[in-house]
Amino acid sequence: MNSRQRYGLNRIWIQAALACCIALLVGCGGGGGTAAPDVAPGPAPSNGNPPAPDPVQLPAGPNTYETASEIIATITDVTVASPPVLTMTVVDGDGVAITGLRSSNVRFTIAKLIPASNGDSSHWQSYINRLKTPNVHPENDAAIQATSESGGTLTDNGDGTYSYQFVTDITNVTAPMAVPYEPLLTHRVAIQFSGGPIANPVFDWIPATGQTMGIANKDVVATASCNRCHDPIALHGGGRVEVEYCVTCHNPGTTEPNSETEMDLAVLVHKIHMGASLPSVQAGGEYVVYGFRDSRHDYSHVVYPQNPANCTKCHAGTATAGLTGIGTNVVTQNGDNWTEVPTIAACGSCHDDVDFASHRGGQSDNSGCRSCHSVSGIAGSPAESHRDPILEAMAEFNVSIESVSNTAPGENPLVTFSVTDENGSPYDLATDPGWSGASLNLGLAWNTQEFVNTGNGQALPSYARTNLLSGATSNGDGTYSVVAGVAIPDGTGPLGYLATGSGMATIEGRARKDIGEEGASNVQNIPFVQPQRFFSIDEPNGQALARREIVDIARCNACHGVKVNHGSNRSNNINGCAGCHNPRNTDLAVRPGQAQSVDGKREESIHFKTLIHGLHASGVRESPLVVYGFRGSVHVFDEEHVQYPGTISNCLGCHVNDSYELPLPATALATTVDTGADGADPSDDIMVTPVAATCSSCHDGSLAIAHMEQNGGDFSATQATISSGASTETCTVCHGPGRTASVSAAHGLE
Repeated sequence: MNSRQRYGLNRIWIQAALACCIALLVGCGGGGGTAAPDVAPGPAPSNGNPPAPDPVQLPAGPNTYETASEIIATITDVTVASPPVLTMTVVDGDGVAITGLRSSNVRFTIAKLIPASNGDSSHWQSYINRLKTPNVHPENDAAIQATSESGGTLTDNGDGTYSYQFVTDITNVTAPMAVPYEPLLTHRVAIQFSGGPIANPVFDWIPATGQTMGIANKDVVATASCNRCHDPIALHGGGRVEVEYCVTCHNPGTTEPNSETEMDLAVLVHKIHMGASLPSVQAGGEYVVYGFRDSRHDYSHVVYPQNPANCTKCHAGTATAGLTGIGTNVVTQNGDNWTEVPTIAACGSCHDDVDFASHRGGQSDNSGCRSCHSVSGIAGSPAESHRDPILEAMAEFNVSIESVSNTAPGENPLVTFSVTDENGSPYDLATDPGWSGASLNLGLAWNTQEFVNTGNGQALPSYARTNLLSGATSNGDGTYSVVAGVAIPDGTGPLGYLATGSGMATIEGRARKDIGEEGASNVQNIPFVQPQRFFSIDEPNGQALARREIVDIARCNACHGVKVNHGSNRSNNINGCAGCHNPRNTDLAVRPGQAQSVDGKREESIHFKTLIHGLHASGVRESPLVVYGFRGSVHVFDEEHVQYPGTISNCLGCHVNDSYELPLPATALATTVDTGADGADPSDDIMVTPVAATCSSCHDGSLAIAHMEQNGGDFSATQATISSGASTETCTVCHGPGRTASVSAAHGLE
């Protein structure tokens, strides 16, 4: 008997009741996708269930789940006749039936979507719950937790189709909490596969009608948005990889009893990502959750890699996706829910120092939240409250390099540039307030094959800089020109260095703007996108050769939002970083001295590749990377301070194409680790050969380094030994493309 027969309802009455139910969900916001009155509407409701699978191909022999490299699992139907029964199809990546699936391979959840009401957001409520006893803190009360089941009847039909009858009779759930069966609401079943390829198929439907299309839903965050950083997200032993699955258990009211922590997904995820920024943590507390077998997870040190006020990084609908230029690429049906439906739980998860019992006269529930927190309310909408005025102001300052000339060896380059507002109107650098107290500097770097900047007239090979605010001249047409204070090296200087090939001009700095409210001044640094322009020094055809593309700034910004560093002076330009963070540069100029440094080193390379690998790989390095910065500030990149959220071995998280593969370009230089007696002269530098420098930035243990040395890696090379061929790496013999230990194979990319 299916659910329609069980209830024997008149079809006309069913459709009328269903229409009323959906109307209630939509009217309350967050149920059906239509926005609140003061927010632009979202897309029409849909179920999101996958299409029915193609006809299943029967295998010629055994095709078991454990041996499959990929599975596609599709839930095809669910009926409720006391315990629910679902049917599904399981095939491999070629559409061939997988047989022999066992109960130990699958776990099932089932939940209903409770409509929004009285200011509450709609939310999923699991029918399957348990009473969890605290073991670490037995003085705490036991708590109810949503969970899954696997003890029902799994039937293998032998052709890739299966059925599963639940143990839980959702029509009669009374313990450990009563969960009334409401067949006119949207329901969801979901599956976790384990012991082979991972999959979390879900199926949404209304039991009373069997309807799957056009039903109420709550689709706030897309898994793809999580995976832009988490690469991919995989929790609870790696078997739970889809947000649609997570919400079936992480319901409001589900609690972890040892820490008495709310496990509602919105609360849990907000608090984890806030981590060290939680007011309670900053006041000396901690945010700890106990997991499987009472394992302790302390999120008090998590530092979110961008402004946590950027809510659209994770969830955005049609009304909020365009609020910043750094939002998610995935707009969801209910992605505007964060600004439409403010609640105590959601807001208090980050702002955990707010006492809602006394907040604005006391808030015992969510019914009064929108009276203040909406477009028409005194506090404005959450979208307005979570604006980042500094990043918004970036659009008001645009710097462009129009031309670079006089770039032959011995010449001082002439650079013409413009500085305009968001409408393309030029600024007056002498009088416009945005440039009073600001910073604007030209930087020159050479050679684009591998920046070194030798002969820049400084003690270390950072950019050859020229102050534009004091040195540039207005051309009267909205542009400015400046003659660089440093000439392109022509071999006649004290080091005898001759620059060849191509160079790069870039402009770095920051504007200033008062972003305070009326009557409350708040002048802040405003970054702008750092421009660049390549120029020929002595290229045979006179055409500049651009620096090779290795990583994509968009991949950095997937986690970092807009990459802004060094006091808002340098932003959103990989080449801009690499020009200064070149193979010959170190932090020597700002180190306190070897005896006083926290790692006992005289200096540390700030070569871009070793720096970026080293700081992101804190979880795999044996010794933390320590780098000194502005005014001697010390930066310790250990696992307590940096937790890479993705798969650290996935080179494609940052790299483009096959730029991570060996062999490195012949022009790749060794990395200086000791600048010798003269920091400006690379001839007395101690260096690490190019491949060893790259690999040891993550694999810094003694055994790994010994392996590199056995295969030609040199950790005390000089330019003379490298040039003579005495230091020759043979890494590509084993680690080159197509080899058994290729970079792709070693990093799990094949």
